[in-house]
Amino acid sequence: MAKQSIKRSETHVSNGNSVGNQLEQTVTVEDSSMPSAEELKKYKDIDPKFIDYFITASEKEQEHRHCSDMKKLKIISYVERRTGRINFLGMFFAFLSIVVFMGVAGFALYLNHQWFAGIFGMTGLVAIVSIFVTKDDKRKK
Repeated sequence: MAKQSIKRSETHVSNGNSVGNQLEQTVTVEDSSMPSAEELKKYKDIDPKFIDYFITASEKEQEHRHCSDMKKLKIISYVERRTGRINFLGMFFAFLSIVVFMGVAGFALYLNHQWFAGIFGMTGLVAIVSIFVTKDDKRKK
């Protein structure tokens, strides 16, 4: 792992009394448990066992990171599967409801109830047409 740095700078200017200020911050974070080579040499001069400690600590940290990455991937996989299942069930039940509406309209025509059949038939046709005629939804892109 390497050092990561975050830089932030702001500038504020006012026209009233010609007051302005500028702020610049740099934050550097070391995300490795192993010290630099110079620091390792200094630790080795103090006690040679420190090197073994840093190596085992680094191995444990690497194992922990891999484990947490695998957990994150499992969560993402579960969410994607769930989203796919919800989409499939939504399409299935929408299709089923359209079939039921058209079936009820056909049965109403069979029983000679034209108004009832017309209302259910038009509802089914509007549902079918609304599937193919959609507005440009920017969230889907």
